[in-house]
Amino acid sequence: MTTIPFSPFLRAPAIAAMLACGQARAQAPDAPAAPAPVQVQLPQVEVAASRGDERRQSGTFRQTLVTADLARYGDASVLDVLRRQSGIVVNGVPGRKGGELSMRGLGSGYVRILLNGEAAPSGFSLDNLAPDVVERIEILAVPTVETGTQAIAGTINIILKRSSGKAQRQLRAGLSHDNERTTPQVSGTWSDQHDALAWLVTGALRRLSGDETFLTRTEGRDEQGPLLRRMAQFNQDRGWNWNLAPRISRKFGADGSLALQSYLSGIDYDSAGRGHTDFLRGPPTPYASETYTSHGSALTMRNNLSWLATLGERSKLEAKVGATYGRTEAASGVDFADVHKRQDTARDNHSHGVTASAKLRSVYNDKHAVVAGVEFQRDRDEVNRADAIDGRSQLDQAGTGFQVDSRRTALYAQDEWDIAARVALYLGLRWERVMLRSANNLGQQADFGKAMVSPVLQTVWRLPGSKSDQLRLGLARTWRVPSGELLIAGRSLSLVNTVTRPDTGGNPNLRPERALGLDLALEHYLSQDGMVSAGLFTRRIDDVTLTRTVSEDGRWVARPVNSGQAQARGITLDTKFKLPQLLAGAPALDLRASLARTWSSVEAVPGPDNRIGSQAPLSVNIGGDYSFTSAPVTAGATFAYARNGAVRLSRYETAAESDKRVVEGYLLWKLTSKAQLRLSATNLLHEDDVKRSAYAGESLLQTKTVTAPTCTVLRAMLELKL
Repeated sequence: MTTIPFSPFLRAPAIAAMLACGQARAQAPDAPAAPAPVQVQLPQVEVAASRGDERRQSGTFRQTLVTADLARYGDASVLDVLRRQSGIVVNGVPGRKGGELSMRGLGSGYVRILLNGEAAPSGFSLDNLAPDVVERIEILAVPTVETGTQAIAGTINIILKRSSGKAQRQLRAGLSHDNERTTPQVSGTWSDQHDALAWLVTGALRRLSGDETFLTRTEGRDEQGPLLRRMAQFNQDRGWNWNLAPRISRKFGADGSLALQSYLSGIDYDSAGRGHTDFLRGPPTPYASETYTSHGSALTMRNNLSWLATLGERSKLEAKVGATYGRTEAASGVDFADVHKRQDTARDNHSHGVTASAKLRSVYNDKHAVVAGVEFQRDRDEVNRADAIDGRSQLDQAGTGFQVDSRRTALYAQDEWDIAARVALYLGLRWERVMLRSANNLGQQADFGKAMVSPVLQTVWRLPGSKSDQLRLGLARTWRVPSGELLIAGRSLSLVNTVTRPDTGGNPNLRPERALGLDLALEHYLSQDGMVSAGLFTRRIDDVTLTRTVSEDGRWVARPVNSGQAQARGITLDTKFKLPQLLAGAPALDLRASLARTWSSVEAVPGPDNRIGSQAPLSVNIGGDYSFTSAPVTAGATFAYARNGAVRLSRYETAAESDKRVVEGYLLWKLTSKAQLRLSATNLLHEDDVKRSAYAGESLLQTKTVTAPTCTVLRAMLELKL
């Protein structure tokens, strides 16, 4: 087999990426050229080619995950799917609840999450969204004005499943096993079309079951002398999580269509646990021995009605209206044996909102299109809470009721134009205004109103003398608006108030963070959907928001504050190719690997390690898939590594998190043309998850270390086409 040489433009980055990620990840081998064998594998080849062409021809920084990517490891949540993607780090444990997502080394608050192109509803969680209801996921390292510029780190746009115009009956059922617990999960899709009417219903249901152990060690010294405490906690969760995404659409001739897309998601759980603190040095504190129970539920509903009309030969108008409703309820009771007291807490959160938008797209030829649009959004969040010890409220001075009203208006226009045979240009401008009013039952109120003009430029230059090499450039002005709960001046109280267990409060004087971002990428494309990319990026953030812990009226309180300027920068390497393209005669492995090295600094925080939040300085993903020729079996594995380390949050505060090493694998066995069995295992190394926080003041030194053991998760899924 002839080895395909790499372009001289990218030979060094390609070798660096392969050496840094020197293991293999592969996908199915190429379809044979003969017509008869191609019948089964031809759709896969066409999809791969179209995906490669889409990324190559796109004028923006866009990566798309399709059904094959979402289903490969049989993940229970979209969050677990995203942790394997280039440039994305999730600091949680695979297969278990929770975890913060970051892009470009910046945490989840800097990442814009969209659902069908609109901001995700209040209470939406990637951890509760099943991949089976998703058609594709678009990852944008540089935003577009159409998707919104409240995306300093990037944008993740989740597109729910839509009818393909063909009848579909699909069922997936299986079991998940970890730590001596086995739980079921099931999902299905039903779609059909009659004349101009098409519909699709897709849904997923899974059982939640988790047993977690936390070991907390607190040590240091204070005015009373040295201290050393050890706390052991055990928590048990049981519940159900479900998603439902129906869609119905009707065409009106060749010039119009009407579609109703709904999304419903719910979770219901019960928890129970216990905790006990041993005081090895220093005086004991109350509330040291506890047993508790809790119950909670959440419901999210969104409905969007969209109308698409053709205007003349060149233009299309899309108009949308939508409504969202969310409810979250939680209640718990804690018995403290050492002080013979009981604490009862409750929280009830209701949110509802409406949206409206219109977008006009005019295509002048196959190389030039202009889009202009307008958006309106109005939301209200209402929170009621209770916290009582032996019937006496603890919130009389902090507030029991909160309300946040928000309004958002945006105008935008963008021009996508291939201005020359080798140059594509994207220009966009977006004006957006956000107004927030938050208040509590004590009369405390905060008003926030800010507007932002965000220009965005992206361009692709296909290098002369090459059909495979191109250079991308992205420049964007972005911002981040503080949430309403961060503006409220009231507090949430910590029962045992210490510097490492402070109260939390808002800051009505918060300003939005504003950023200027620059991205540069050099790409080389291979045959058979292969590619190598090397990139650079930088973000300059003004009025960066940090959380500071200070003493107020004898209690420790953590509040968000604007802290001047911060800088984030990094390099990325990304490659995918078939091994025979590098080594003639090698096995037909489809390899993928990525590496991201990031740096950041906050001017207001003294070094070293004055990075932004929980930025992972280094992340690596390596993997390979292989399809056996002797059996209808495909197998693959992935190794992911994230180096975390220590970060300085302020002059006195530091935090640290253990490095993450994750090994996972899968096996797909095609039993018949309509049935296949998928086996997977994740978190095979099951390393402990360790987090550390410390405060070092003049007369106070305290370090808290929390260790949580993890476990391997095994899954078996039977997938049927009915």
